[in-house]
Amino acid sequence: MLVKILPLPVVLDTNFLTVPAQFGIDVFSEAERILERSVEFILLKPVIREIKSKLKRTGAAESRLFKVALELAERCIIIEIDQSMSDLTVDDQLLDYTVSVNGVLATNDKELRKRAITKGIPVLVLRGKKHLELIGTIF
Repeated sequence: MLVKILPLPVVLDTNFLTVPAQFGIDVFSEAERILERSVEFILLKPVIREIKSKLKRTGAAESRLFKVALELAERCIIIEIDQSMSDLTVDDQLLDYTVSVNGVLATNDKELRKRAITKGIPVLVLRGKKHLELIGTIF
């Protein structure tokens, strides 16, 4: 019997998409290397709105990070969140959605990372400004 392995959902946070512009790391290929499987990169619609909002509010130097993040967003599957989640913060939406798809959360936000680890969610983080690392276990 042939078993088809589905891609692993990796749910990206805003700050994770700024890593390529900040440190020159291809987070997409690095994630696939670390996770050792096919990956489906996911962005929640509220994360896109957050990136656009930050782009409008930042100066020229920082705006470059968010412009690159928006370009990279085109390589992701954009998910409209369920109406029942719309009252939650973006961080709570990321956590709930990642749990619902049995995925990996990709973030550099320390507080969000701690919350994810507490909930048993595997987290992909930047280590030493040079490579990604997985915290937790994927099944």
